[in-house]
Amino acid sequence: MDVRRYRQVNISFCRLFTQKKPVPSPMKQLLFSILLLTTVAFVIPPQEQLTVGEVLRKARQLDRDSTTVQLIGYISGKVSKGLYKFEDKTAEIKIYIDDNYLPAKPFDDRIQMVVYAWVQYEQNKPVTLKANRLVTEF
Repeated sequence: MDVRRYRQVNISFCRLFTQKKPVPSPMKQLLFSILLLTTVAFVIPPQEQLTVGEVLRKARQLDRDSTTVQLIGYISGKVSKGLYKFEDKTAEIKIYIDDNYLPAKPFDDRIQMVVYAWVQYEQNKPVTLKANRLVTEF
């Protein structure tokens, strides 16, 4: 690179960061914040309240869409570390729940729980869920 060209680039780069920028008007700030909020509203993944039976029927599509599902039912037992059985009146499914998503208060299979989870679907394997929020009482 030519020395003169290097100086020109360096000077214009310095001017870029040393010039005072105009303060946006309140109207521009308002429009920007509205635009930002509407963008965030579309970025947050949708969540549906479904039964376990509906999750099992729609598993392929829910997995492909990365949809968070909301389930209300009972955690009926622990299969292994982090893997639990979850059931409602329609069916039963296994769910992975990290320790940080488990409720602080002890629970049993008679307490109705609300679970937010992603559906994990693989062909020729049982459908499972992975909790992505804190499990709470209903």
